[in-house]
Amino acid sequence: MSRFPPHIYVIPEDDRDRQVAGGFVLHDQLDARRIQVMPPAGGWRYVLKAFQDEYIRRLRASPQDHVVMLIDFDGCYDDRRLEFAQAVPDDLKDRVFVVGPRQTPEKLSKELGKNYEAIGMSLAQDCYAGTTAIWGHAQLNHNDPDRQRLVQTIRPFLFKGAS
Repeated sequence: MSRFPPHIYVIPEDDRDRQVAGGFVLHDQLDARRIQVMPPAGGWRYVLKAFQDEYIRRLRASPQDHVVMLIDFDGCYDDRRLEFAQAVPDDLKDRVFVVGPRQTPEKLSKELGKNYEAIGMSLAQDCYAGTTAIWGHAQLNHNDPDRQRLVQTIRPFLFKGAS
């Protein structure tokens, strides 16, 4: 058993994704010490490169840690999802999550009528409450397999009073 508590690293593709992640962290029941939003990677391929260059090693050194790669699927969900799935080593698959809007955060924001931070807070509320009010939206529902794993894995240690 590790002497360090579980930690989540969020690697956002761009600043809009960083703002969504930042809103997620603002949820009032979230233990912000357990999650770190990294600087934007500068594109989805750079998210994958950062994961391969830095976070595979980090996850193997700290078995209690997790990584969320927050990318825009830009209408290419199947291809990008496959590329990310192939890049994650088998021994880490249960601690790595790839989520993001089907198109872009801009399109998601327009369809929801919310800014990026508010979207993040709503996504966190869904995770905390075990609901899919926002996660079930057409721009996000493709994330459901990773969302379910993510909620099951992180909810108990990330949200106060959650089990």
